[in-house]
Amino acid sequence: MVGGYIGFTPSSTVEFAESIEVSSIPAIKLAEGSLAVSSIPAMRLAEGSLAVSSMPTTVVTTTFPASTGITGGGTESGAQRVTIANNSTGVLSVDDGGGTLTVDGTVTAGIQPSTSAYLSHVYIDLDATGDNPATNTEVVAAPGSDNKLVIYGVQGSIVGSAAAAAGNWYLSDGNTSAATTLWTGRAQGITNTQFELTFPYGVALTANTALKVTSTEAANHIFINAVVYYRTEAV
Repeated sequence: MVGGYIGFTPSSTVEFAESIEVSSIPAIKLAEGSLAVSSIPAMRLAEGSLAVSSMPTTVVTTTFPASTGITGGGTESGAQRVTIANNSTGVLSVDDGGGTLTVDGTVTAGIQPSTSAYLSHVYIDLDATGDNPATNTEVVAAPGSDNKLVIYGVQGSIVGSAAAAAGNWYLSDGNTSAATTLWTGRAQGITNTQFELTFPYGVALTANTALKVTSTEAANHIFINAVVYYRTEAV
């Protein structure tokens, strides 16, 4: 009804919900054009008519996740893991906090060689004019105490002087036993054989030992033309 009101004055402090059930209040419908919304007066509560303490209290609880930073004594299950994208252009900085930085597991790192890592080479030319066959012929001198020669590649060709020609050649540190031969090649017949081999991990001579070449001929002559790539490294 227009202009009416519902009054309620409790005799004592009680729950408002206990006195009047919201569901029991009939809906008030306004006929179109009968009453402007702006004309409805604000509802005011008379002092003492409703105790504030009688209103139910709603408690809001906010839960924050545990910190992902583990400081001292943290377990592996609670550790934070970081994945770096393979197309990332950022920089990852790791700080040891002034202490000792340790890594659990195997770390593989690519290292750019310095200019001192470049290889040296020696040219070998053995033919039928008296320098072949050769026996323990020094081609690189001993590098001195606490150093060793390491071979990283061999490139060249080998061929016989006639169809019956055959022979071997060896790179060693002084003899051609199976235990100390570093590299060997063989020629058979007049077909020129080209070869190019690299040793990514290097083939080392014993410390302070010269690199020597030996060749043998089973019949007629063999011709050897080659380059050996090496480096002097600390023992």
